[in-house]
Amino acid sequence: MVMSEGSISVSELSIEYSEFERSIRYPLGRSRRIVALDKINFNVDSGQVVALIGRNGAGKSTLLKAIAGLIRPRNGEVITSGRVILLAGVDPGFYPDITGRMNVIEAARAYGVDKGQMDDFCESIINFASLGDAIDRNYRGYSTGMKGKLGFGFMTALNPDLLLIDETLGVGDAEFRERAQKRLEDFVERSGTVVISTHSLGFAREVCDSGIVLDEGKLIVHGTIGESLDCYREMLSVEK
Repeated sequence: MVMSEGSISVSELSIEYSEFERSIRYPLGRSRRIVALDKINFNVDSGQVVALIGRNGAGKSTLLKAIAGLIRPRNGEVITSGRVILLAGVDPGFYPDITGRMNVIEAARAYGVDKGQMDDFCESIINFASLGDAIDRNYRGYSTGMKGKLGFGFMTALNPDLLLIDETLGVGDAEFRERAQKRLEDFVERSGTVVISTHSLGFAREVCDSGIVLDEGKLIVHGTIGESLDCYREMLSVEK
């Protein structure tokens, strides 16, 4: 299969895990099989911006981890082309006992940023995060919002062919989220492919051109962003 950089092919993807539980009926406990994803099929072309939509527990985070290669599927396969980066939570792998500035520098080296571009690369992240003097304090003492700003700034300064985002835009205040949206739009203009797991339907409509709706591990819709949002709203209305 010949694929352009940033494209994704998911075929018959199924992921299961076991959960240990105790109850009156099973006082010694038993292992219960959980189906996280059930025979998922879809393709994403290079340059698309895809909203991954679904209720909590629908399988969104599991799917992103599978695309990133962090989870081995029980059945099926995931094929990606190019450099893949998963931005999940607020910590992209920074060390707690060095400063925010040193974390940016060390992570840039680890990700292979060219030495000639290092100063401009790090300065752009520090300016985006706007942490003031805190950039030279130990990362361990940062609040969740501060970690999210620095982590999001770092990951979106890179140039992956495929960027996976798991709810990260929920961190920070309204002003930061507005700047984060603009930064993400700038990333998209650099021709990267983006898959965003989000509960913000307004953000999804504004930024994404297509959507994937999951429910209880099953793919319900893969279509335009309008079709996907309409489907999700209908699911929520039926639930009420």
